[in-house]
Amino acid sequence: MTECRIEQHNAWYKVYFPYNQDLINSIKTIPDRRYEPSERCWLIPANPENKVLLIHTLAPLARLQFENQTAPEPAETVKTADSDPFYEHLTRRRYSQNTIKNYLYHAACFRDFCRNKKGSCQEQVTAYFNHLVQERKASSAYQHMAVNAVQLYIKLVHNQTMPALSMRPKREKALPSVLSENEVQAIIQTIQNPKHRLAIALIYSAGLRISEAVNLKVVDLDFDRGVITIRQAKGRKDRQVPLAKTIVRMAREYTKQYQPPVYLFTGQTGGKYTAKSIQLVFANACRQAGISKHATVHTLRHSYATHLLEKGTDIRIIQEILGHASCKTTEIYTHVSKKTISAVASPLDSMELGTL
Repeated sequence: MTECRIEQHNAWYKVYFPYNQDLINSIKTIPDRRYEPSERCWLIPANPENKVLLIHTLAPLARLQFENQTAPEPAETVKTADSDPFYEHLTRRRYSQNTIKNYLYHAACFRDFCRNKKGSCQEQVTAYFNHLVQERKASSAYQHMAVNAVQLYIKLVHNQTMPALSMRPKREKALPSVLSENEVQAIIQTIQNPKHRLAIALIYSAGLRISEAVNLKVVDLDFDRGVITIRQAKGRKDRQVPLAKTIVRMAREYTKQYQPPVYLFTGQTGGKYTAKSIQLVFANACRQAGISKHATVHTLRHSYATHLLEKGTDIRIIQEILGHASCKTTEIYTHVSKKTISAVASPLDSMELGTL
């Protein structure tokens, strides 16, 4: 197993390890990290939460060696992956690596918070979520994830139930941001790199999640049948989506030029392309195209679904393409579709107001 050395210097953790693409991809998920070329190490802001995150992010991939600080005791902060029953349960149930990392992180934060606090389990849970909301100002999405993780952790480790509903924030009913077809076209046309252009066009053309795009393999594109197979996406489900004729042409040219060996999109070192790289490509394209509204790569998925609905596609078909478990999730696009909103005539238009 690769050796990973972690040194603490003032406000930074310095993380050293031999070149390893899996470790690089994992450490890039840690907020505010940056690479220091002069020292050939990664710099991570030194705080208790990042310490927990470092361990759970890197421990499954490398042997960690802490220097210039007291190494964390498994019983006090985070148990190693091999001895943590919570980790074993999550892997046994085949949770995704993303979910495992997030659940371990939230469980460790909960343990750290409760370490020196007295009271029943229920009192500690209440105090922890009060701390998240009132002091840390955590977002509702962060709180939802924390509730899921802590609830499962308490059930497995302490054999107790948690009144999760009282800990959950009221769901925000925000409408998705949607780009017009002209805006999507302008964004794609600003991209000159064939790989980058194909990635953004493909995500929009099939309503893909960014994780689904980076995990696509060359064999997943069936040019003859005109379908793309999305394997083990959210919810561990496979599904097939339409392969646009424009994408067929673009993909044929791209694969002929780049000859990707396994994954459709590969990085400079031959490994799988990262979601962060696609996000940067999209953000740069939006700036060049003069898009003023807030938009992320996921906005392409929202836009695709909305445009399908506006063109008369049945909402159940859209649900299948997007891979939604419930039609209620897909119905949100009826609230942003110009077919249902713009078609309503305002009473003001029937009034004779004259001109000023």
